[in-house]
Amino acid sequence: MVNRINDNLVFKELLDIFTYQSKNFQNQEIINRGFVCSRIKKGKVLFVGINPSYPSGSKIESFQYSIDNAVTEYPKHYSKFSELINDTEFSESWTYIDLFQFRETDQKKVSDFAKNDPQFLVSQLRLTHKMIFEINPELIIVCNSGASDFFGINKWKNTKGWLNVWFGYDFEFDENLGVDIIKSKNENSILPMQNEFLFGTPVLFTSTLTYMSKFDKRRLKWQINRIAKNGSLNKYRTK
Repeated sequence: MVNRINDNLVFKELLDIFTYQSKNFQNQEIINRGFVCSRIKKGKVLFVGINPSYPSGSKIESFQYSIDNAVTEYPKHYSKFSELINDTEFSESWTYIDLFQFRETDQKKVSDFAKNDPQFLVSQLRLTHKMIFEINPELIIVCNSGASDFFGINKWKNTKGWLNVWFGYDFEFDENLGVDIIKSKNENSILPMQNEFLFGTPVLFTSTLTYMSKFDKRRLKWQINRIAKNGSLNKYRTK
């Protein structure tokens, strides 16, 4: 049985991950900024982003932060989650996590890391997955189109094998709830061979809330409520 993760272990592991040395100068500059990671907070709904930003004037430092505090201290980003989940059955039980902890505002840089330093991304993804498993959400909302790739929803196969696998989860679409359910895992997944998988967890894949129209947000809230009120939701979950 793998030891359970906690905030202290997360911080120690990130310190080790960020000793990575890239041969790409721009990527190494980003690594040298340090990391930012949310503290583990339990919640029935888990919102997933891709990575923390690095606004102009930011200090070079590494730290963990509280989701509850972030809602009031950084409302431009975090208040959108509380606003969306408000008036649903999950309104008092939500949390947030980024897939990656490196600090960069331009999300196109993720592709640069995937091309030049994939192992740096893999190390962070494996840690993030352990944190997600510890949170044990009833519903995951991936609110970034770029982040969706890393769950395995967009993997494909050519003559050379599977590509864009990452977590490598296989999904089954629930026609009643309009949500993708994690059913199994691709053999080429980056996740180690252990029993800490998210099988049975429903996942909603959406775009970034900041750029979502009020009509799309209304439909998403309706869908979240529909999932929350469906008494058979837990039948999928294996944990």
